[in-house]
Amino acid sequence: MVAPGKQSATPHRPSEILNTLKRLGFGVAIAVPDSWLGEILVRIEQEPAIKLVRATHEEEALAIACGTRLGGLRTAMFVQNAGLLSMGAGMVSLAQRYQFPLLMLVSYRGTIEDPVFYHAPKGRVTEPVLKGIGLAYALADRNRPIGPQVERAATYAEEASCPFALLLSQEDVQW
Repeated sequence: MVAPGKQSATPHRPSEILNTLKRLGFGVAIAVPDSWLGEILVRIEQEPAIKLVRATHEEEALAIACGTRLGGLRTAMFVQNAGLLSMGAGMVSLAQRYQFPLLMLVSYRGTIEDPVFYHAPKGRVTEPVLKGIGLAYALADRNRPIGPQVERAATYAEEASCPFALLLSQEDVQW
């Protein structure tokens, strides 16, 4: 516990993500709900600078994200890694083919830090599948501030004109 009047030495990572998106001028966030993402999506929805669009599944989210980007809005997607895996065809034939610079903030379920048995299989295949479809990605480093990592991922997507997935731990996104 932090003493009254003192700040925690560790910044709140989900707040850093939201503040970074605002500072970088993201106008819309497309999301498919996940238990880890729930509260950060509520906070985005309360943020007047960013329009939150909730999608029913990940390929729908991808199509909406490409459309909003085509309309000129800087776009971030919030999905779980299982959803990222399910949008492979749309990713290859739409987002990558037409070089949409999308920032994807992905809750990385099934890692050793998330040993829930039904998430483990998707955790094992996430990175090999991303490599297989040629999707640019990085694993967030929990030992470094998350804001600059989000900014680098967004910059990469813009400069390389491609989707970029930043794989995030529970502490990165769960409010």
